[in-house]
Amino acid sequence: MNTGEVEVSSADIARIAGVKPTAVSNWRRRHDDFPRPVGGTDRSPRFDLGQVEEWLSTHRQVPSIDPEQRLWQALDSLRASVPADAVLVRVGVLLLRLRDEPGSGDDPTLPRRAWESFEESLERAGLTALAGHRPEPVPEAQLPLLVDTAARAAREGDPRAVFERLLGRLDQRSPSGSHTVPPELADLMVRLAGDGDTVADPACGRGELLLAAARGGRRPLLGQDRDPASVWLGALRLAFADALGEGTDLRVADALRSPAFTEGGADTVLCAPPFGERNWGAEELADDPRWTYGVPPRLESDLAWVQHCLSRLRPGGSAVVLMPPGAAQRPSGRRIRRSLLRSGVFRAVVSLPPGFAAHYAVPLQLWVLRRPERDTAPAPVLLVDTAEHEPGHTPAPAELVARVDGLWEEYLTAPEGFAEQPGVARTLDVVDLLDEEVDLTPRTRLPVPRTSVGDLDLFAERRTRLEGALRTLRTLLPEAPPVGRDGGAAGVVTLGELARAGSVTVRRPVPRRSAEDSGPRTSARVITGEDVARGSAASRTEEVDADPMRNPPIQEGDVLVPAVARRPTARVASAEDAGAYPGGGLYVVRTNPGAVDPWFLAGFVTSSGESPNITRMSSSMRGHLRIDPSRMRLPVLPVEEQRRYGELFRGVARFREALAELQEWGEELADQAVDLVAGQWEAGTVTSRR
Repeated sequence: MNTGEVEVSSADIARIAGVKPTAVSNWRRRHDDFPRPVGGTDRSPRFDLGQVEEWLSTHRQVPSIDPEQRLWQALDSLRASVPADAVLVRVGVLLLRLRDEPGSGDDPTLPRRAWESFEESLERAGLTALAGHRPEPVPEAQLPLLVDTAARAAREGDPRAVFERLLGRLDQRSPSGSHTVPPELADLMVRLAGDGDTVADPACGRGELLLAAARGGRRPLLGQDRDPASVWLGALRLAFADALGEGTDLRVADALRSPAFTEGGADTVLCAPPFGERNWGAEELADDPRWTYGVPPRLESDLAWVQHCLSRLRPGGSAVVLMPPGAAQRPSGRRIRRSLLRSGVFRAVVSLPPGFAAHYAVPLQLWVLRRPERDTAPAPVLLVDTAEHEPGHTPAPAELVARVDGLWEEYLTAPEGFAEQPGVARTLDVVDLLDEEVDLTPRTRLPVPRTSVGDLDLFAERRTRLEGALRTLRTLLPEAPPVGRDGGAAGVVTLGELARAGSVTVRRPVPRRSAEDSGPRTSARVITGEDVARGSAASRTEEVDADPMRNPPIQEGDVLVPAVARRPTARVASAEDAGAYPGGGLYVVRTNPGAVDPWFLAGFVTSSGESPNITRMSSSMRGHLRIDPSRMRLPVLPVEEQRRYGELFRGVARFREALAELQEWGEELADQAVDLVAGQWEAGTVTSRR
């Protein structure tokens, strides 16, 4: 098997060689012997991996491509004809067989035998329902390629670990409908659920929570998800963990519309359901008997999942559900939250740090619930906020899990006598939570942390820093510029005219591409028009078009212009901005420094005098201007004089940055001052002074 059957993009080559995509474009232009494209399009070419590897070894001294990387490229090269998750199922079956038969990689019958063996194991486990949802097969002509690359990867590493890493890369590109839960969080959910044998997950996705239950020795495992490929991948992960059998059952169906498992049949339910769905079946399920605590509003699918999970539990059974923070406080869900509280369903609400659950930067919550037994009085509810109160310290996952574990064990030992920890945890009786809002957000219910020596040290540090910033700002106060030449004597030219002359290039905002669009993609920092208007750095990381010709990254010295702003705005890209990609609503103007100074350009187009010439009012955003850079005007001046003006504009920009920094630090100091005073009052230490 040669590697010539694997195609790679420019972005793939850049990752393999450890360079930026622009370097690959330069190689293509400068080296006549660089491999020619074998597929793709003129704007998104694809290259033969074997030829690229040979060229890199000759010109760049790049070592041989890692077998796992080669397997990923083989998988990726098939996604145009077969969905990537379907290919990964076939790869996973091969790796599973190669784990059990390490020397079978050269057997031409391996694909058939591996698939038959896996289906037999599913049949022995009673998972015959999966047979009706087989993933799309890989074309016969491509199977030898997958076998060869899978065998190489299995020889170099643990097949199970290889499969898990491939699954992680696939999930970064296209997350499954249900959420990918980090292993540490999955294990925590199992521990919070307590004892119990039968574990169900009605939105099991690729099986993270079922795997955690298997690690905890729970059996049997019941999983359901509406995405067939995700369920097959989950079955493979359980097979790698030797967790198939003993009553394990996996089904393909939407649990809200077609629940697969018996009501009241599970000891434990673990679930990370899809959030905020509008089309979850609100109308067709309006009379469903599962809505014991109230019919969920159309925009409260999260509360529909909570009630479905409770319906699968036996009386006294526990559920742990990963929830969005809005579910604890939205007015539309108030009636159902009140009913759940009155019935004694809630045991705990744990607010997680932002970003702790994959793909989410908001502080998700764990709802720990139980299906009430008859004549059982509601117990106090534990509220925990794991947000870090010590500035600059981000706890490791293991540290955070241990902290929540300790609080939970303390609560179980004595719910009525739980010792509150200000700002961290407390228990409240149900009656204290049944106010008008029924807001279950932990932070709103926790006592304010008392002042500590560390708080006072931080306050002193912030105050000293602010004093220094005030002194610096004074030195940056703009002065009236000296009277120079008569500005009216110079002509003017628009950026559109400069672009036609080749003195500048103006790149329009990059349109969003659909998932079906071909071409290289990469995960990168993104600067949006809103970032420039706010004066902030790149606000997010996302998958972007990595074709260096179609979407080159930002360079230091580029002028960034928001397409929509309250006033004409521009900034010269700094070294920190370089390497990021332009996001929605951002023009990028690149100058020829020998003809146009970027600071000169940025300063003049930011002046309010340009508004009538370069903008028009937006009908969709009141109070905002829609920028058209091609109409921006510049005085016609020699580049040396442009640079003199540019230095003046640069000084104003430094003043503006210092002013924004001062405001941010001042607000931090003021906020902490309020907290310190409130904390002193809480501790009863505020004294009168005469």
